[in-house]
Amino acid sequence: MDTWPSTSTSPDRRLRWRSLHTGPIAAIGATLLVACGGPRSSESCPNDLPPSCPSAAPSYQATVAPIINLRCVTCHSPGGQEASRPLQTYAQVYAERSAVLNQVYACNMPPTTAAKPTEQERQALLAWLVCGAPQN
Repeated sequence: MDTWPSTSTSPDRRLRWRSLHTGPIAAIGATLLVACGGPRSSESCPNDLPPSCPSAAPSYQATVAPIINLRCVTCHSPGGQEASRPLQTYAQVYAERSAVLNQVYACNMPPTTAAKPTEQERQALLAWLVCGAPQN
């Protein structure tokens, strides 16, 4: 026969604790999602991820770094809203490459309050990321 531990944590108490403590966490998460631009409708977000790396991968130094400096560094640097995820150097961008790819491709970044990258900037950044984010 299954019995609950002799402590005062009955199943009802555990569920009540979870609902009391996960509610604020969910609210904070929703607030951050909205503050960071939130998901955009699929109608306004192109399905334009390159299927493979182009024969000439975009250059980090010549093409990608200027895009990131223009579109990302305002928030992703010390003093910015996302200072905990800086994107000021190649090493920092490389460390966040998966998140950058996911957020840019889903049109979550940059946030809706910031200027969107041009189609050329978006294509160059996505292609560079699909190529494995080379330091070129």
